[in-house]
Amino acid sequence: MGDHLTETEGTWLVDHPWLDAVPTFIREALPNVQSLRGPTNVYAMYDEGPDRRSTLRYVTDDPEHSEVVVKVNHYSFLSGSAAAHRLVSRCSPTKVPKVLAIDESGPGCLILFAIFEGRSLDSFPGTEPLQELARTLGKIQVACSVASADEPGLETILPADLPRLFDESMANIEEHFGAWQSDEGKIEKAMGFPGHEVLERLKPLRSNVERWVEVLEEPKVSLSIDHGDCHGGNSTVLNDGTVLIFDWENACRSHPFFSMEKVLTTGWGLDTGNSGGPWGYVRGTPTQDEVKRAYLAEFGPTEPPLDRAFDAAMCLAVIKEMHHEMEWARRCGWKDLNPEWTAQLVNRLFEHIRVSDQLLD
Repeated sequence: MGDHLTETEGTWLVDHPWLDAVPTFIREALPNVQSLRGPTNVYAMYDEGPDRRSTLRYVTDDPEHSEVVVKVNHYSFLSGSAAAHRLVSRCSPTKVPKVLAIDESGPGCLILFAIFEGRSLDSFPGTEPLQELARTLGKIQVACSVASADEPGLETILPADLPRLFDESMANIEEHFGAWQSDEGKIEKAMGFPGHEVLERLKPLRSNVERWVEVLEEPKVSLSIDHGDCHGGNSTVLNDGTVLIFDWENACRSHPFFSMEKVLTTGWGLDTGNSGGPWGYVRGTPTQDEVKRAYLAEFGPTEPPLDRAFDAAMCLAVIKEMHHEMEWARRCGWKDLNPEWTAQLVNRLFEHIRVSDQLLD
């Protein structure tokens, strides 16, 4: 979709019959097309068990759409993908890729986008691009807040669901706990402490989770679309400076603030020069605070309850992602629900405890 993306010649895709419907889909969506070539580029390709997804570029002779991008999703776990793209393209069309057509008649969904060119937001120096990403995300979410309740197919996760999701994650860890203790040190390295201590440290947080939900809901921010994987790599800056946010496959209807946790991780990296850990939102760096203010300004004056709700959302966002990744791994048949990645999420949660302590004072 942009020159910043890795592009690979796609002739080898003839071995993937689940993509056979794409040319017909494009021709039906763009009836003026007589000549179609592609896929000329492959931006993403997943073909592991049930997780079959791809993002492909095609060349056409349509005078309005000489190049298009198709997202193919045959993974039932991401069944809300079409609903999410419908919602954001209808409510905030200038801030997301233009959707030309959606087909949900088959086992998954096909989404056709107009091509766009730009640079990955990650490639820009300074903090202003990240602030603009936060503003753009906030604008999209404010615009989608009312309509999100009426979008069929869009999963809803309420803040009140988070204690239950935390309990389910603890049960999953306990069920697969043998893998946490016999991984030759990989989990210990990911978390900074031995894997056998994880449940002992996590279970006392149950009361914190309930308190975080109370703090989150105090300012009565409307539910909206939660991106689920928002970061600089899933956004691009067009030539006119407009920021587009894409890849809404993991989106659901939930508290909008959850989407900012990974954005704040990027802010930490800009200030420290470290793109690795610590993962997640660790308050205290100037860029994180600037980006937070830019985002919250889209929701009104940043009064103390709104500020505190944001911090609570950063704690809860990790729990929501932990549960999501465990369910993903379960459906893909991954052994022991991928404990190495869960360990990194657990580590992010512990890094938020310092913020949590301030909330609970």
